[in-house]
Amino acid sequence: MTDVIEKTEVLKIVGLHKSFDQLEVLKGIDLTMQKGEVVVLLGASGSGKSTMLRCVNFMETPTSGRIIFEGKPVGKIHQGNGAVDYLEKELAILRSHVGMVFQHFNLFPHMTVKENVMEGPRTVLKLDKSECERRALKYLEKVGLAWKADAYPSQLSGGQQQRVAIARALAMEPSLMLFDEATSALDPELVGEVLETMKELADEGMTMLIVTHELGFAYTVADRVLFLADGDILEQGAPEDVLIHPKQEGTKKFLKGHGSFRLPEPQLD
Repeated sequence: MTDVIEKTEVLKIVGLHKSFDQLEVLKGIDLTMQKGEVVVLLGASGSGKSTMLRCVNFMETPTSGRIIFEGKPVGKIHQGNGAVDYLEKELAILRSHVGMVFQHFNLFPHMTVKENVMEGPRTVLKLDKSECERRALKYLEKVGLAWKADAYPSQLSGGQQQRVAIARALAMEPSLMLFDEATSALDPELVGEVLETMKELADEGMTMLIVTHELGFAYTVADRVLFLADGDILEQGAPEDVLIHPKQEGTKKFLKGHGSFRLPEPQLD
């Protein structure tokens, strides 16, 4: 008898629009992600990538459309005008299940590395000190920085600080991780260590939605690549289809502007 692998939907975005005054940034995004899937968002500056991520964890409130997380629609439709009402308590619960890593690390400078990682489980999840410390050391070990647990952020390189930021998000044990250009503020020689940490998370089955310009990483790690242009998905598909054989002129122009990227070495029998 053949085993059937049942897919579990983690995130569904339906008709997502976001406007700032008269500027429409997102124009009807639809996306469904399954558990363990890695989706990479590509696009020029201003295409809506970061805004899309910020709407997923409600750092920005969608103008219209729905976010469905682990099968449950977020917010309630207002019977009068069809708008969606969001309660802060509900959003706080959602955010506790969605980890986010930003371009800038935003670590607390007056706290040690371990204390930074403990802070979310302590203040948001209300876990006791021993459990917070256990999680902190566990996830610092995962990103290769347990030996820096008692250091302060100012004593770390940029790459190490970003890996601590990843550990901090992981300590909440989220169902979904969002990465918003997590390597773009790093010196080139430090980018690799952060990408390697992200790749290990993908290999372990973490569900990840990633904004990046690292095309080689996208090709190697993504299950699906989405190319955004003018607030909508212009093209999507497997990395090979979008990055090597794009169909849309906008995608081709974007990729040409980013030059070539190194493909994985062929596997020898």
